[in-house]
Amino acid sequence: MPFVNEYVSYEDAEKYDLDNLWNKYNYCTILNMPELLNHFDVHQHIWCVDKERDYWLFNCGFLINNDSISGYAEPSNEEAFILHVNGQNIVFILAHHGMEATDLYPIHFSYELVSMSPSSLPNMSRESLLNILKDGINIFKYNGIRALEENAKTLIEFDF
Repeated sequence: MPFVNEYVSYEDAEKYDLDNLWNKYNYCTILNMPELLNHFDVHQHIWCVDKERDYWLFNCGFLINNDSISGYAEPSNEEAFILHVNGQNIVFILAHHGMEATDLYPIHFSYELVSMSPSSLPNMSRESLLNILKDGINIFKYNGIRALEENAKTLIEFDF
């Protein structure tokens, strides 16, 4: 079964400690999880999951740039994704670059790999992990199940 976008069950959110993963990487608001979930239409985390292989992809959002021109902390162009494979979390930091929009794809961007940790697993190569990540992101697109309309208009390219 391929990846699909879903709301995360409350049990899975607790099991995988998604509130703390989000809070560790996301800068966006003055609210942390789980309080922030109250501001979404559906008060659950979202992810892209492949239940057959027991993989999931969780977007933690943009990282903070503390070295901004303004001197204040600002959002960077780097996003944190957690890929859960074979019982282990792999943290990917990807640089997000906007690209020229088209009539068919008004949302067009590319990702460049900044880092991944760990870079491989005992029975899985770096290349295999990157391919799984690409598969998940190509389904997650713009914002998973919360943005199905926008996802249909999104084209993502990878520079890795």
